[in-house]
Amino acid sequence: MTKILVVDDEEMMRMVTKKILSSKYEVLTASSGAEALEIYEKERPSLVLTDLLMPGMTGFELYEELRRRYNANIPIMYMTADDDGELEGKGFDKGAADFIRKPFRADVLLRRIENILSNIEQIQDLREEATIDKLTGFLNKASATAALTESCRNDVGVLLMIDLDSFKLVNDLHGHEAGDEILIRFSNVIRQNMRSDDIIGRFGGDEFVAFCHNVTDESIVEGISKRINAQLIESAREILGEDMSIPLGVSIGGVFVPEEGTDFTEVFTKADKALYYVKQNGKHGYSIFGGRVTREVIEVKRSAEEDLRQLSMIMEERNTGNCAFRLGQDAFSYVYKYMIRYIQSYHGVAYKILFTINPKDSMVDEALFASVTQQFGERLNRSLRKSDIMMQTNSNQFFLLLPELDDRYVKTVVDRLKNEWNKIELSGIADLSYATEIISPDENSEDRRSR
Repeated sequence: MTKILVVDDEEMMRMVTKKILSSKYEVLTASSGAEALEIYEKERPSLVLTDLLMPGMTGFELYEELRRRYNANIPIMYMTADDDGELEGKGFDKGAADFIRKPFRADVLLRRIENILSNIEQIQDLREEATIDKLTGFLNKASATAALTESCRNDVGVLLMIDLDSFKLVNDLHGHEAGDEILIRFSNVIRQNMRSDDIIGRFGGDEFVAFCHNVTDESIVEGISKRINAQLIESAREILGEDMSIPLGVSIGGVFVPEEGTDFTEVFTKADKALYYVKQNGKHGYSIFGGRVTREVIEVKRSAEEDLRQLSMIMEERNTGNCAFRLGQDAFSYVYKYMIRYIQSYHGVAYKILFTINPKDSMVDEALFASVTQQFGERLNRSLRKSDIMMQTNSNQFFLLLPELDDRYVKTVVDRLKNEWNKIELSGIADLSYATEIISPDENSEDRRSR
């Protein structure tokens, strides 16, 4: 049952408030700010309902102390019998979720608390949605990068890059539903072979990264590799049939931390090199950067045709899927410059669109706004053509480059993308604006529009 802490120096008010709330919530009571701090430490209630003006420690001071101790926004609702309007304004400035005047009606208090708890739950769901990969339940790339950066800086263990071999063939031969089922089962296999405190993230379609705490022995990584490969094949045959002929498997590149460094970008690059070694030498196995397999560089003479085949295989396996090509700023700038040259040389045409999202007012929750922005980016990515490219220029802006788009259809495309915005449940908390510009061989023919 949801816990609510009621703080008031008047015993009668504590009794009345507890009676009102006890039918729906577990109610804890404190007669002072000091007592409230002790109870909060033990019980961690979902909401603090506190009198504003109390001897010893005011409601404002209680809130500040809670924030100082727990470094978090604690949901708090103030109660007061004072009619001072400025006091109420100060309460909201201090982070109040709501403000109610004594004496209050039971039904009003209950409705206000229900609203607060509902908003808290919604914000928590959105924050989780913004950090968790929906298909696998692992951390998404952004949140995993943050967690892995922290672990590489402070912990001992091994960073693993885990890549599915020949996964593209599953989608090509059996369809994306079967591919998703394989990914879900594979995620369970990884989870079963990791401990509860290990960090696991999905970095791409079939690329995963993990940090296994306190693993310093290469033989442990070897065991993980063998178990995951065996269990994956068993699971794949259950899903695709016993006659499944796709050479599915798992390649793992690892690097020990802090032995090979503590900077995530640095150790990630080393793990990627170890993974590449596995990919080039039979797949379905593991390699540790600087380990017994890769400590000496092994040179293999190959023909130009073999090099081309290997490079094509790698790039095909890391296919971006049936959606727009979403790039980071550096990669986007190279592609953009190439597109300009192509249009000028071959008399092509393209359109640029910049979408900007701004919160409607300063009271919009940052987590809600970030979630809405992320959802719009995902919808744009799925709605555009495979030939289109996009990047997120700022936290609230998306830049699209749409090649070979006829001027007659620009409005149709923009309207369709705006419709995707309107489908987002909480899009009403922000405003969407856009600007378009044509790119043609004639530099003077640029047409700019904005809304």
